[in-house]
Amino acid sequence: MSLSLLSSTRLLFLALSLVLASSMQAEEPSNKICPIMTEDDSDVEAKVSYQGKDIYFCCSPCVKQFKADPDYYVKLFQAMKSVPAVQDMKVPGDVKLLEQRFCPFSTKRLVGPSSPSVEYKGIKVYLSKPGHLQTWKADPDFYAKKGVESGLLPQLKGKI
Repeated sequence: MSLSLLSSTRLLFLALSLVLASSMQAEEPSNKICPIMTEDDSDVEAKVSYQGKDIYFCCSPCVKQFKADPDYYVKLFQAMKSVPAVQDMKVPGDVKLLEQRFCPFSTKRLVGPSSPSVEYKGIKVYLSKPGHLQTWKADPDFYAKKGVESGLLPQLKGKI
């Protein structure tokens, strides 16, 4: 084999190795923190594409929650500036954000229109998971007062 052919073969092998190595690098989430569980790290395995942009979550329950109301959550993520990839997107429809953002029991977990809810004195209160319904029902006055005091239930402020 001639020296130039051997050199060319080595260069081709080196180029292919570099391409393969770069494609095997770990994917990095564009949003490092889950936008639903606002203190948990995002996981590349819990990813959803919205209008061609990837949004990363910490787990499959957060993905499921997002998929129940994707336009609502994208608009909320824009308001909270939590997902850079969706900041400049146009959200279809007339999405109105809830006054309440967080669950009164999971203070770092967002709620949305499809989250479990209860009526308290004619006002809807959203919870992050069905298990919280029983807790709420055990002493709704206590939890309503506590939620208002902590700023988690703004829809009840001045009404209880």
